[in-house]
Amino acid sequence: MGALAAAPIASRLVRRLLIRLVTVPALTVAALTMGGYGLLGLDTPLLRIELLLLVQGLSIGVVIGPVTAALISNLPLEQAGAGSAVTNTVRQTGSVIGIAVGGTIMSIVYRRAVEPSLEGAPAAVREQAAVSAEQACPIAATTHQPVLARAADDAFIHAIHVGAGWIAAVALLGAVVLLITLPSASGTTTGPAGPAPEPDREEARTPEPRAAA
Repeated sequence: MGALAAAPIASRLVRRLLIRLVTVPALTVAALTMGGYGLLGLDTPLLRIELLLLVQGLSIGVVIGPVTAALISNLPLEQAGAGSAVTNTVRQTGSVIGIAVGGTIMSIVYRRAVEPSLEGAPAAVREQAAVSAEQACPIAATTHQPVLARAADDAFIHAIHVGAGWIAAVALLGAVVLLITLPSASGTTTGPAGPAPEPDREEARTPEPRAAA
């Protein structure tokens, strides 16, 4: 909802301000909201999480539209279709890689945090509880181990905090890239040089004076 609502707002802002002044602060705010997940706990109200998601969606929505338009407008007309396809593919690939890397970081951190609580537990319990807190809590209830359930919840929250820090850092790096690459004046980024101007036909027909002997 935030990303959808931000699209028309972004177009109006870009007409009045430089694209750098619009997208860099927006991506910085998005990075801060991602880092805000590092403040979540087991008792965090759902409303606070929804507000973080809303602000994050608004910020990202302000970035995607103007940056995509700047990339496409920087291409020759005959390459606009290919450029749009490449831009969309890169964005989707980045989303998949971000989810995979973030999930991997959280999984590794969770496993390392919960392993000390699994010492002495049966092998089946250790294998299931080490996968995720979602699997650890049912097995803890089945085996009547409330301490294990609490340890799994704490490990999960710790993994969220670490993952949020890494993701926020990557988003801030993206803001720095936009700050460096986007134009500091009106207009789009510098594109490929256009065709050279044709020489004046009248001048071409005028013979050059011969050098004196």
